[in-house]
Amino acid sequence: MKNNIFKTKSFWLSMAICLLPVVLSAVFYNKMPDKVATHFGTDFAPDGFSPKWQAAFMIPSFMLVLNIFTWAVIEADPKKQGINKHLKSIIRWTIPILSLVMQSGIVMYSINENINIARFVPLIIGILFIVIGNYLPKCKQNFTTGIKIPWTLASEENWNRTHRMAGKLWIAGGFVMTIYTFFEIHIAVFVGMIFIVTVVPAVYSYRLYKKGI
Repeated sequence: MKNNIFKTKSFWLSMAICLLPVVLSAVFYNKMPDKVATHFGTDFAPDGFSPKWQAAFMIPSFMLVLNIFTWAVIEADPKKQGINKHLKSIIRWTIPILSLVMQSGIVMYSINENINIARFVPLIIGILFIVIGNYLPKCKQNFTTGIKIPWTLASEENWNRTHRMAGKLWIAGGFVMTIYTFFEIHIAVFVGMIFIVTVVPAVYSYRLYKKGI
């Protein structure tokens, strides 16, 4: 790595945010039940439970490690200059924010079942897709972010066209996901949209490749 992430203030700030869920869990630990809901179904009702100590500390610890890994991978990318700076910031801060939101939801729901942040997870995902979709067309070739498949990495023109199309698709998909939060839309629509924004750009890129692009 040319730059040492451990010497940047933003990295340590992201680590501090990742540690907040640990502090939150420690503060409310005695009020949490022995079995804590850690997974919620399509109706936002809990369908998976974990021992209190795992829910309180293992999940935020995993997110903390994942945050370090994410920063390290981005910094190690030999083509990192191709990553749009705004998209890079979004990726770096997604894990800390998700960790804080997720753990807050788990802890609060374990104490008061009337507080169910899980219902707003699709909204968070939808907004994230809209923001990322806005910056995808501005992302140049790299090995860390974007649609990294053989055909986009082999051709800069293929990369650019695929990401312009994918950006529009991700924005549209993000709006559908946010709507899912407030209306009784079947889960198949939500899952199908994730499938579309993932597969369609790859198919589009392959068709460009077959045309010699």
